[in-house]
Amino acid sequence: MAQVDNTVRGVLSGRAPIFLTQEQTIRDAATILSNHNIGAAPVLANDRLVGMFTERDILRRLVAAGRNPETTQVADLMTRAPRTVNTETPLVKAFAVMIEGKFRHLPVVDAQGRVIAILSMRDIPLEHRIMHERWTTWTNGKTSQSAQTAATASD
Repeated sequence: MAQVDNTVRGVLSGRAPIFLTQEQTIRDAATILSNHNIGAAPVLANDRLVGMFTERDILRRLVAAGRNPETTQVADLMTRAPRTVNTETPLVKAFAVMIEGKFRHLPVVDAQGRVIAILSMRDIPLEHRIMHERWTTWTNGKTSQSAQTAATASD
């Protein structure tokens, strides 16, 4: 019987991530995202992850704020110190990190902390999404039952 890999490693595409720098303008970053048909890119400084930059950053922090894409730098809009996972992280846990953080892209790092891939929400198989949803519903139900039991006991 074939073994199924339920870790991040099992869904990585093998595509090398596209990196940005903090000093790049938003115009340059948007062009890079567009040219590579990606929605997010890690931001590096001295080969170290310092942020994530996404299409939503452009929309919410640039356009909606009325900023200039020619003079605004990636460092001004990126999400600093993003959460990361490694290749051995279970997919259900990676999905939970994404849900809790309300983001759709998650850097995958090696043992030295270097970004080796980007995990996208669309990379998470449906069965792992369902497992997370059922687990959350079940644990929330248990929490509600515990609270009711405690309230009843104190009456």
